[in-house]
Amino acid sequence: MRVLLNEPLAKHGFWRVGGPLERFVIAESVEELRALPAIDHVIGNGSNLLVPDAGLRGTTVRLGGALRDVMVLAESGDEVTLRVGGGLLNAVLLQRMEKLGLGGLGCLAGVPGTMGGAVAMNAGTALGEIAACLLAVHGLHGERLSRADLPMRYREGGLPEGFVVVAADLRCTRAGVGEERAKIAEHLLRRKATQPLDLPSCGSVFRNPPGDYAGRLIESCGLKGWRHGGASISDKHGNFIVNLGGATAADVMTCIRTAWDTVRREHGVHLIPEVHVLGEWPEGVWPLPE
Repeated sequence: MRVLLNEPLAKHGFWRVGGPLERFVIAESVEELRALPAIDHVIGNGSNLLVPDAGLRGTTVRLGGALRDVMVLAESGDEVTLRVGGGLLNAVLLQRMEKLGLGGLGCLAGVPGTMGGAVAMNAGTALGEIAACLLAVHGLHGERLSRADLPMRYREGGLPEGFVVVAADLRCTRAGVGEERAKIAEHLLRRKATQPLDLPSCGSVFRNPPGDYAGRLIESCGLKGWRHGGASISDKHGNFIVNLGGATAADVMTCIRTAWDTVRREHGVHLIPEVHVLGEWPEGVWPLPE
Protein backbone atom coordinates (compact mmCIF):
# COMPACT_ATOMS: atom_id res chain seq x y z
CA MET A 1 0.00 0.00 0.00
CA ARG A 2 1.20 3.48 -0.88
CA VAL A 3 -0.10 6.52 0.97
CA LEU A 4 0.48 10.01 -0.43
CA LEU A 5 -0.56 13.14 1.44
CA ASN A 6 -1.91 16.19 -0.40
CA GLU A 7 -1.24 14.59 -3.76
CA PRO A 8 -2.43 16.84 -6.64
CA LEU A 9 -5.15 15.18 -8.70
CA ALA A 10 -3.75 17.13 -11.65
CA LYS A 11 -0.92 14.55 -11.73
CA HIS A 12 -3.36 11.68 -12.16
CA GLY A 13 -6.62 12.79 -13.82
CA PHE A 14 -7.01 12.89 -17.60
CA TRP A 15 -7.89 16.60 -17.61
CA ARG A 16 -4.66 17.41 -15.73
CA VAL A 17 -6.59 19.69 -13.38
CA GLY A 18 -7.76 19.44 -9.78
CA GLY A 19 -6.37 20.21 -6.35
CA PRO A 20 -4.71 18.09 -3.65
CA LEU A 21 -6.14 14.80 -2.42
CA GLU A 22 -5.84 14.94 1.36
CA ARG A 23 -4.95 11.24 1.63
CA PHE A 24 -4.35 9.31 -1.59
CA VAL A 25 -4.04 5.55 -1.14
CA ILE A 26 -2.99 3.03 -3.79
CA ALA A 27 -4.21 -0.31 -2.44
CA GLU A 28 -2.86 -3.54 -3.91
CA SER A 29 -5.23 -6.12 -2.43
CA VAL A 30 -8.68 -6.59 -0.96
CA GLU A 31 -7.05 -7.04 2.43
CA GLU A 32 -5.39 -3.62 2.19
CA LEU A 33 -8.68 -2.05 1.20
CA ARG A 34 -10.48 -3.65 4.13
CA ALA A 35 -7.78 -2.40 6.52
CA LEU A 36 -8.54 1.23 5.68
CA PRO A 37 -10.58 2.96 8.38
CA ALA A 38 -12.58 4.79 5.71
CA ILE A 39 -12.88 5.05 1.94
CA ASP A 40 -14.35 8.37 0.88
CA HIS A 41 -13.70 8.18 -2.86
CA VAL A 42 -12.52 5.59 -5.41
CA ILE A 43 -11.19 7.29 -8.52
CA GLY A 44 -10.29 4.49 -10.91
CA ASN A 45 -7.95 5.98 -13.48
CA GLY A 46 -9.31 9.52 -13.14
CA SER A 47 -10.44 9.48 -16.75
CA ASN A 48 -13.85 11.11 -16.29
CA LEU A 49 -13.29 12.88 -12.99
CA LEU A 50 -13.46 16.56 -12.05
CA VAL A 51 -12.31 17.75 -8.62
CA PRO A 52 -12.17 21.42 -7.55
CA ASP A 53 -8.92 23.35 -7.38
CA ALA A 54 -9.24 23.26 -3.58
CA GLY A 55 -8.96 19.48 -3.70
CA LEU A 56 -10.70 16.65 -1.86
CA ARG A 57 -10.84 15.89 1.83
CA GLY A 58 -10.68 12.41 3.28
CA THR A 59 -9.27 9.20 1.81
CA THR A 60 -9.22 8.74 -1.95
CA VAL A 61 -8.36 5.26 -3.22
CA ARG A 62 -6.98 3.85 -6.45
CA LEU A 63 -6.82 0.08 -7.03
CA GLY A 64 -3.48 -1.49 -7.96
CA GLY A 65 -1.50 -4.70 -7.56
CA ALA A 66 -3.63 -7.86 -7.40
CA LEU A 67 -6.71 -5.72 -8.00
CA ARG A 68 -5.55 -5.43 -11.61
CA ASP A 69 -5.24 -9.16 -12.28
CA VAL A 70 -6.98 -11.20 -14.98
CA MET A 71 -7.73 -14.91 -14.65
CA VAL A 72 -9.65 -17.49 -16.67
CA LEU A 73 -12.50 -18.86 -14.54
CA ALA A 74 -14.12 -21.26 -16.96
CA GLU A 75 -14.16 -22.43 -20.57
CA SER A 76 -16.97 -24.12 -22.49
CA GLY A 77 -16.54 -24.46 -26.22
CA ASP A 78 -15.83 -21.01 -27.60
CA GLU A 79 -17.13 -19.28 -24.46
CA VAL A 80 -14.60 -18.19 -21.85
CA THR A 81 -15.31 -16.52 -18.50
CA LEU A 82 -12.72 -14.07 -17.23
CA ARG A 83 -12.42 -12.54 -13.77
CA VAL A 84 -10.98 -9.04 -14.13
CA GLY A 85 -9.72 -6.89 -11.28
CA GLY A 86 -11.59 -3.64 -10.74
CA GLY A 87 -8.40 -1.60 -11.09
CA LEU A 88 -7.33 -2.99 -14.47
CA LEU A 89 -7.19 -0.48 -17.30
CA ASN A 90 -9.62 -1.27 -20.11
CA ALA A 91 -6.86 -0.86 -22.68
CA VAL A 92 -4.64 -3.37 -20.84
CA LEU A 93 -7.53 -5.85 -20.62
CA LEU A 94 -8.01 -5.71 -24.39
CA GLN A 95 -4.28 -6.24 -24.92
CA ARG A 96 -4.31 -9.33 -22.68
CA MET A 97 -7.39 -10.68 -24.42
CA GLU A 98 -5.67 -10.30 -27.77
CA LYS A 99 -2.79 -12.44 -26.50
CA LEU A 100 -5.30 -15.05 -25.30
CA GLY A 101 -7.09 -15.04 -28.65
CA LEU A 102 -10.30 -13.77 -27.08
CA GLY A 103 -12.95 -11.30 -28.17
CA GLY A 104 -16.30 -10.11 -26.96
CA LEU A 105 -15.30 -6.84 -25.31
CA GLY A 106 -14.89 -4.64 -28.34
CA CYS A 107 -17.27 -2.19 -26.70
CA LEU A 108 -14.37 -1.05 -24.48
CA ALA A 109 -12.07 -0.12 -27.37
CA GLY A 110 -10.98 3.47 -26.90
CA VAL A 111 -12.77 3.77 -23.55
CA PRO A 112 -10.32 5.16 -20.98
CA GLY A 113 -10.47 4.15 -17.35
CA THR A 114 -10.68 0.90 -15.42
CA MET A 115 -12.93 -2.13 -15.20
CA GLY A 116 -14.53 -0.85 -12.00
CA GLY A 117 -15.39 2.43 -13.66
CA ALA A 118 -16.64 0.66 -16.78
CA VAL A 119 -19.11 -1.36 -14.72
CA ALA A 120 -20.14 1.63 -12.60
CA MET A 121 -21.16 3.65 -15.65
CA ASN A 122 -22.04 0.80 -18.03
CA ALA A 123 -19.32 2.01 -20.36
CA GLY A 124 -19.59 1.51 -24.06
CA THR A 125 -19.29 2.86 -27.57
CA ALA A 126 -21.06 2.39 -30.87
CA LEU A 127 -19.85 -1.22 -30.62
CA GLY A 128 -22.01 -1.95 -27.56
CA GLU A 129 -22.04 -1.73 -23.77
CA ILE A 130 -20.34 -3.77 -21.07
CA ALA A 131 -23.77 -4.80 -19.73
CA ALA A 132 -24.01 -7.27 -22.61
CA CYS A 133 -21.03 -9.33 -21.44
CA LEU A 134 -21.11 -8.77 -17.67
CA LEU A 135 -21.93 -11.85 -15.62
CA ALA A 136 -21.30 -10.62 -12.06
CA VAL A 137 -19.44 -8.08 -9.95
CA HIS A 138 -17.65 -8.66 -6.66
CA GLY A 139 -17.50 -6.13 -3.85
CA LEU A 140 -15.10 -5.20 -1.10
CA HIS A 141 -16.82 -7.25 1.61
CA GLY A 142 -17.48 -10.42 -0.37
CA GLU A 143 -20.69 -9.23 -2.02
CA ARG A 144 -21.55 -10.80 -5.35
CA LEU A 145 -24.11 -9.17 -7.62
CA SER A 146 -25.15 -10.96 -10.77
CA ARG A 147 -25.95 -9.04 -13.94
CA ALA A 148 -29.63 -9.71 -13.23
CA ASP A 149 -29.28 -7.87 -9.91
CA LEU A 150 -28.16 -4.67 -11.63
CA PRO A 151 -30.64 -2.32 -13.33
CA MET A 152 -28.09 -1.32 -15.96
CA ARG A 153 -29.04 1.16 -18.67
CA TYR A 154 -27.36 3.77 -20.86
CA ARG A 155 -24.34 5.06 -18.88
CA GLU A 156 -25.70 3.72 -15.58
CA GLY A 157 -24.33 0.59 -13.93
CA GLY A 158 -27.00 0.32 -11.27
CA LEU A 159 -24.52 -0.42 -8.46
CA PRO A 160 -25.61 0.23 -4.86
CA GLU A 161 -24.28 3.48 -3.42
CA GLY A 162 -20.77 3.02 -2.02
CA PHE A 163 -20.21 -0.34 -3.75
CA VAL A 164 -16.52 -0.85 -4.56
CA VAL A 165 -15.94 -3.13 -7.56
CA VAL A 166 -12.91 -5.28 -6.75
CA ALA A 167 -13.54 -7.69 -9.66
CA ALA A 168 -15.95 -8.43 -12.48
CA ASP A 169 -16.77 -11.69 -14.25
CA LEU A 170 -17.09 -11.25 -18.00
CA ARG A 171 -18.29 -13.48 -20.83
CA CYS A 172 -15.76 -13.60 -23.65
CA THR A 173 -15.48 -15.72 -26.78
CA ARG A 174 -13.03 -17.32 -29.18
CA ALA A 175 -15.51 -17.02 -32.05
CA GLY A 176 -15.55 -14.12 -34.48
CA VAL A 177 -12.40 -12.53 -33.05
CA GLY A 178 -11.06 -11.43 -36.42
CA GLU A 179 -14.32 -9.73 -37.34
CA GLU A 180 -14.44 -7.91 -34.01
CA ARG A 181 -10.87 -6.66 -34.37
CA ALA A 182 -11.69 -5.28 -37.80
CA LYS A 183 -14.65 -3.39 -36.31
CA ILE A 184 -12.44 -2.11 -33.48
CA ALA A 185 -9.84 -0.84 -35.95
CA GLU A 186 -12.52 0.99 -37.94
CA HIS A 187 -14.01 2.44 -34.74
CA LEU A 188 -10.64 3.71 -33.51
CA LEU A 189 -9.86 5.33 -36.86
CA ARG A 190 -13.21 7.14 -36.80
CA ARG A 191 -12.58 8.20 -33.20
CA LYS A 192 -9.16 9.59 -34.10
CA ALA A 193 -10.65 11.56 -37.00
CA THR A 194 -13.51 13.11 -35.03
CA GLN A 195 -12.24 13.56 -31.45
CA PRO A 196 -9.48 15.80 -30.00
CA LEU A 197 -7.32 12.96 -28.71
CA ASP A 198 -4.16 15.08 -28.73
CA LEU A 199 -5.30 17.24 -25.79
CA PRO A 200 -6.17 16.37 -22.16
CA SER A 201 -9.90 15.72 -21.77
CA CYS A 202 -12.31 13.34 -20.04
CA GLY A 203 -13.85 12.10 -23.27
CA SER A 204 -17.55 12.83 -23.69
CA VAL A 205 -18.75 15.32 -21.08
CA PHE A 206 -22.50 14.69 -21.50
CA ARG A 207 -24.62 11.68 -22.33
CA ASN A 208 -26.43 11.73 -25.63
CA PRO A 209 -30.11 12.61 -25.08
CA PRO A 210 -32.69 10.25 -26.62
CA GLY A 211 -32.75 10.60 -30.38
CA ASP A 212 -30.01 13.20 -30.55
CA TYR A 213 -26.34 13.89 -29.83
CA ALA A 214 -24.97 16.14 -27.12
CA GLY A 215 -22.17 17.27 -29.42
CA ARG A 216 -24.62 18.31 -32.13
CA LEU A 217 -26.69 20.34 -29.67
CA ILE A 218 -23.64 22.13 -28.28
CA GLU A 219 -22.26 22.84 -31.74
CA SER A 220 -25.64 24.17 -32.94
CA CYS A 221 -25.39 26.81 -30.18
CA GLY A 222 -22.17 28.11 -31.74
CA LEU A 223 -20.00 26.92 -28.85
CA LYS A 224 -17.30 24.98 -30.69
CA GLY A 225 -14.01 26.58 -29.69
CA TRP A 226 -15.58 28.61 -26.84
CA ARG A 227 -12.85 29.20 -24.28
CA HIS A 228 -12.49 30.15 -20.64
CA GLY A 229 -8.96 30.47 -19.29
CA GLY A 230 -6.98 27.41 -20.32
CA ALA A 231 -10.03 25.25 -21.05
CA SER A 232 -12.07 25.12 -24.22
CA ILE A 233 -15.08 23.41 -25.73
CA SER A 234 -13.25 21.57 -28.47
CA ASP A 235 -13.32 23.03 -31.97
CA LYS A 236 -13.22 19.43 -33.24
CA HIS A 237 -16.09 17.90 -31.21
CA GLY A 238 -18.63 19.87 -29.19
CA ASN A 239 -19.01 17.22 -26.47
CA PHE A 240 -15.32 17.40 -25.51
CA ILE A 241 -13.81 19.98 -23.19
CA VAL A 242 -10.04 20.16 -23.50
CA ASN A 243 -7.16 21.56 -21.50
CA LEU A 244 -5.28 23.84 -23.88
CA GLY A 245 -2.53 24.32 -21.29
CA GLY A 246 -2.65 25.75 -17.81
CA ALA A 247 -6.36 25.16 -17.30
CA THR A 248 -7.85 25.04 -13.82
CA ALA A 249 -10.72 22.89 -12.63
CA ALA A 250 -12.76 26.10 -12.40
CA ASP A 251 -12.05 26.77 -16.10
CA VAL A 252 -13.30 23.31 -17.02
CA MET A 253 -16.41 23.71 -14.87
CA THR A 254 -17.16 27.06 -16.51
CA CYS A 255 -17.09 25.36 -19.92
CA ILE A 256 -19.39 22.60 -18.63
CA ARG A 257 -21.88 25.07 -17.22
CA THR A 258 -21.77 27.26 -20.33
CA ALA A 259 -22.55 24.30 -22.58
CA TRP A 260 -25.28 23.02 -20.27
CA ASP A 261 -26.94 26.39 -19.69
CA THR A 262 -26.86 27.35 -23.38
CA VAL A 263 -28.32 24.05 -24.62
CA ARG A 264 -31.08 24.26 -21.99
CA ARG A 265 -31.89 27.84 -22.97
CA GLU A 266 -31.79 27.37 -26.75
CA HIS A 267 -33.14 23.82 -27.09
CA GLY A 268 -34.95 23.11 -23.83
CA VAL A 269 -32.79 20.01 -23.34
CA HIS A 270 -31.30 19.18 -19.93
CA LEU A 271 -28.06 17.37 -20.74
CA ILE A 272 -26.97 14.73 -18.24
CA PRO A 273 -23.22 14.76 -17.45
CA GLU A 274 -21.07 11.70 -17.95
CA VAL A 275 -18.25 13.36 -16.04
CA HIS A 276 -18.11 12.43 -12.35
CA VAL A 277 -17.83 15.59 -10.23
CA LEU A 278 -16.58 15.36 -6.65
CA GLY A 279 -15.83 17.84 -3.89
CA GLU A 280 -17.25 21.16 -2.79
CA TRP A 281 -18.16 23.72 -5.45
CA PRO A 282 -19.67 27.19 -5.08
CA GLU A 283 -23.44 27.30 -4.71
CA GLY A 284 -25.09 27.69 -8.08
CA VAL A 285 -22.16 26.14 -9.94
CA TRP A 286 -22.63 22.50 -9.00
CA PRO A 287 -24.79 20.46 -8.81
CA LEU A 288 -26.71 21.30 -11.95
CA PRO A 289 -30.32 22.46 -11.54
CA GLU A 290 -33.05 19.84 -11.76
